[in-house]
Order: sequence, then structure tokens, then C-alpha cells
Amino acid sequence: MKIQYKAASIMTLFGVVIVILLSGGYDVLSHKLVIEKEMKNIKNLSEEVALHVESHLKEKTKIAMTISSAPLIKDALLKSNSEFAEFAGEKRKQEIDSRNRQWMKTADISDPFIQAHMANPVAEYLKSQQIILPGEYGEIFLTNRFGVMIATTGKLTTLAHSHKYWWLASYGDGQGRIFLDDRGFDTSVGGYVLGVVIPIRDGNEIIGILKCNVNIIGSLTDVVQEFALRHSGRMKIVRTGGLILSEHSIAPLSTQVNDHIVKALWKKETGTTIIAGNNEDQLVAFSPVQITMGSEKFGFGGSKESIDHIKGNKGEGWHIVISLSEEKAIGTAHEATLTIIIVGIIFTLLTAIVASLLGKWAARPIVELATTAQTIGEGRLDTRANLISNDEIGSLAKSLNRMAKNLQDTMTSRDELIHEVEQRKKVEEKLHLLSTTDELTGAYNRRAFNDYLHTNIGRAKRYNEPLSMLLLDVDHFKNINDSHGHDVGDLVLKSLVCVIKESIRQEDTMARWGGEEFTILLPQTGKDAALQQAERLREKIFMHNFPKIDHLTVSIGHTELQDNDTSDSFVKRADDALFQAKEGGKNIVISC
Repeated sequence: MKIQYKAASIMTLFGVVIVILLSGGYDVLSHKLVIEKEMKNIKNLSEEVALHVESHLKEKTKIAMTISSAPLIKDALLKSNSEFAEFAGEKRKQEIDSRNRQWMKTADISDPFIQAHMANPVAEYLKSQQIILPGEYGEIFLTNRFGVMIATTGKLTTLAHSHKYWWLASYGDGQGRIFLDDRGFDTSVGGYVLGVVIPIRDGNEIIGILKCNVNIIGSLTDVVQEFALRHSGRMKIVRTGGLILSEHSIAPLSTQVNDHIVKALWKKETGTTIIAGNNEDQLVAFSPVQITMGSEKFGFGGSKESIDHIKGNKGEGWHIVISLSEEKAIGTAHEATLTIIIVGIIFTLLTAIVASLLGKWAARPIVELATTAQTIGEGRLDTRANLISNDEIGSLAKSLNRMAKNLQDTMTSRDELIHEVEQRKKVEEKLHLLSTTDELTGAYNRRAFNDYLHTNIGRAKRYNEPLSMLLLDVDHFKNINDSHGHDVGDLVLKSLVCVIKESIRQEDTMARWGGEEFTILLPQTGKDAALQQAERLREKIFMHNFPKIDHLTVSIGHTELQDNDTSDSFVKRADDALFQAKEGGKNIVISC
């Protein structure tokens, strides 16, 4: 066998072995790295989603606390407590038992005794909350400090509640804390219900308990669907015992997670594991929703079942569980390994053929060419082959030189192109900023606000969520300009924007509507909460020391999105409310 063929054979065999070893090592290493990366990624996602779910639960709690803070509730509780306090201990128990039996045996809700609890001012107020947030609540009812219900939105099973787990948990021997009652499927709303139980205080004394049965599955479904849009894994909201509360395309409370996962969930910690399957392994990450773990401020739990709900929770918290098949996680790594093998083998075979054809002609020129090629490959693109001949070696040398020059030119053009692209991006970002923000105050301008307004109106109507708007105008601003000059007026507007931004939530949107008018969009905020926020903002602005003028006042108009609203009608109603506030004496909040 000629030497050139021997060299080609050895080179081919050596190249194949090297490619196999490198690709195999790369596959093993990349597999491990990909698994570690994906485990860390889904763990971080589970923690992020757990915080998101916790924020939903806290929002439900805040709404219930707002409902419980109404003065007529406190007045009704004090009156009812005074009535029952006149009975001695055993006589009070007999009286409560007697009324409870009467309530349970009376099926006709038009009965005067039933109507006394369902048609009083407090009951009407609770019903109005159901109307404000349609579909949000099942029953809402109020008990006094003896556990006797004094107002309800519907005919409950019993009148007396002081013996029930949720009442005792919220009352806490007089210490009191918010209790989240994980009720499961509740017939009162035909869906998954979370009871939000609020202790009501008069000073340091608990005078009553308010319970709002909230249809929670809508919020949980939104969280699951949002995750499905941005990640290829599957996310579940799971009780500690393994029962799945919410999963994409799966009915709530109908399935369980793997027993191996359940054991991990009982530790009530964030972690990861790999579950072996018949067809493929699953990477799993889990994180507890901390508010459901219980604390001094919040209690959480339930009962396995009662008369009007099934599959309740007893002694379990909620967890976010994210699973991802190992095949999906490492699919890209396997494709890269296969590409390396194919390219490596092709390159090895081509190299062997070239060595076989050219080895007998000019070993020395080939070595020189190889050296030149290697130098170019190391990045020294100005290197050239100094070979002059009219045969294939000469042509190869010329080709190598042309390739190096073209590559050098290409790299130079690429660097220039990258620089140009980067400069263009900076200009585009600056133009975008100028097109969406007010030049003086840095707040969003009217154009940008209209974009946010259309988006939030669509979301509010799609998910049946409340949406409020505030329109704010500086009182007597012309006097400021006339007395102190426009420079001071500009400073006042800049300072006002800072005060507003510090006072609103991160999800709220504020924009300069024109002149001294500003608008604030409040997603997921009903009338009562919006008016409270507007009043706080008005007071904070009044107390703020502005440059050169010390204090100023603002008038605020509020409106809440209606079902038939367009963006124009929504804005006009806010503008009408602002006009009424200005006409009504200024420095006030008016709602339309």
C-alpha cells in the first residue's frame, strides 16, 4: 500500500475515533449541564409563580377587609352583641340553639325570621358587593362575637357558627387572625371556592367575623394559562396531599400528582426532583405558596367535606409544581451532538481524500499550506501563502489566499454592520422614548396612555375584572404661572409627577393628559378601593411642600369601567367627574 493511502487510512481512522470521543464526551457533559440548568430554571419559575399566586390571595384578602371596614357592619355587630350579652351563659346558649333550630327547619326564605337576616341593611350592603364583582362571590355573611349570623346574602344551612373550624380559627380565643378556608367545590357558586374569613375588631376586642366565599378558580386558571404560553413544561397548583387544584385542560380536584412528589411536598420547602417514568423521566420543581403555610397573620386550612362543599382541605397548603420531560430538556443538546458527529466525519473523510491525492506530489508545499491555513484558522487573517507554481499546489495557494482575504473583508464588514445595527437600535430606543413620554415631566404622554387604556379595557372585559380611572387637575395653576413664572410652574409639575408615582402601585399607569391635567389607570380596582386611593393621593399632594409655592391642591374625578363602555365614553365620564369636582369647590374627589 502506497504511503499516501496509508496516511489517508490512518488519518481517517484517527479522525473517526476523535470525533466519536469528542461527541460522546460533549453529549455526556452537555446532558448534565442542560439538566442542571433546566432544574434551576423551573425551580426559579416555581418560586416566581408561588409569589404570583400569593399576591392573588392577598388581593382577595384586602378586598374582604375593605368590605368588613364599613361603619354599618360595626354598628350592627355592637347592637347584636349587646342583645346577646344580656343573656346569662347557659340561657344565651339555649337562645342561640333555639334560633338555630328555627332557622334550619324554616325552608321558606320569605319567612319574616329568615328575611330579618337576609334583607337588613348589612345584608343589602353585602349583596351590593356581589353585584360590584359579579361571579366573584358565593355567600357573604356576618356573625357576631357569639357566632350567630346577623346578615347573609343567601340562605345558609345554619344560623350558629361558633363551633365551626373556620370560625374558631379566625376568632383564635380572642386573638384573631385572617383565615383562608380552602373549601373545595362549593355548591353555592358551582365552582372551586376559597373562604376568606376576617375578624372584625372594636379596639382590641373582636366583635364579629365576616366570611366571603370567593370563587378562586378563575384567578388560578389565569396563572396556569399564562405559564403555558411562555414555557413548554406543565404547571400545576397542588395541595400538600397531592390533589391538583388547577392544571391546564384538567378539571379541578380530579387528579393527583405522583406519590414521590407528595412526599417532597410535605416538607413544605422549595426543591427539585427527577421522577422516573415508563417512557421518559420528568424533571420536577416545587415551591410552597407561603401564605397557605400559615402564620401569625394568616391561617389556612379547611374541612374534608361539609353539607355544601366537597373535597375540602384539611391540614394542607398549596404548592406550585412544574414538570418538564427530560426529552424536551435535552433535545437541543442531542441535535448539536449529532451535528458534530456528521460534520466531523465528513471533514475527516475529506481530509483523508485530500491527503491521499496530494501527498505524493508535494509534501513540503502542503505542509506550508497547512501551516498557513492553521494560522488563518487561529484568527490571523492577514497571513498569506508564498507559493508560486502553475500546478494544483499553486492554485491551492492562490485559493487559500483569496479565502483569507475574503474572510478578512467579511469580518471587517461584519464588525461595521454590527456597529451600525447597535447605533440604529440606540436611535430607535430614543425615538420610542420620545414618542411615549412627556418631555417636561417624564410621565407617559397621551398617546402612550391611550395604548395602555385600550389594552386594559380589553383585559378587564375579557376577565370580568374592575378597572378604574382617575383624572387629576391642579387647582389655580394659572395663578402659579402668573405669580411665579412658567419656570416655577414647570418645577411644580415635575414635583407633582414624582409625588403621584410614589403613591400609586407598580401596575397602575399615570400619564400627563394635557397642561396641568394627569390621568391614572387603576387595573383590577373597583370604585371603593379607587376612591380610597384617590383620597389618599389628594391628601398627600396637599401635604407636600412644592418648590417656591409650598402647598397646592388638586381636584380628582373618578369613574369605573362599565360593560358598554368604549375608551371615549370611559374617559368622558372621568372628565365629567373632574368637572364636577372643580365646580364643587376644588380640592375634592368626585365619582361618576
